[in-house]
Amino acid sequence: MKDTQIPYNPNPINPIDEYAEVKLSDIHGLGLFAKKKIPKGTIWWHARPQDVLIISKGHFLTLNSSHKTTFIRDFMHYILTYSYYERDLDALIFCLDNSRFVNHSFNANSGASEDENGFCAVALKNIQPGEEITEDYSKYTLCSWLEKYKKYFDPCCW
Repeated sequence: MKDTQIPYNPNPINPIDEYAEVKLSDIHGLGLFAKKKIPKGTIWWHARPQDVLIISKGHFLTLNSSHKTTFIRDFMHYILTYSYYERDLDALIFCLDNSRFVNHSFNANSGASEDENGFCAVALKNIQPGEEITEDYSKYTLCSWLEKYKKYFDPCCW
């Protein structure tokens, strides 16, 4: 993992608790829905250290080359399903909070902040109460060392 300062949320509360809740999704499985109006430009998710697990390339490659018991296969599936690649760290970010339930849409209402901080998400348009919060996964950075697992990260592969 690169020696980069991680832009964690300095506040004791992650705004996701105020703005969003998990419900059944028409898009896929569970989704994240607005509990109240989220005005355009609002940071509705900003991870604290306890909200994410950073998995370095070395750690992932060790896991990938390990003996694949059912448990390890399931563990890898969950890591790949609920992670995204952060290029500045050259690592996977495994979301431990409810942000992991953000589903994909090519017409997303949420995305990275203007500074492309991979540890927060901002409303790209007004999000109404009860509306599912979505992001366009095709805008996420793909990772060469995860090419074998492209289906987890590329919506064109679904």
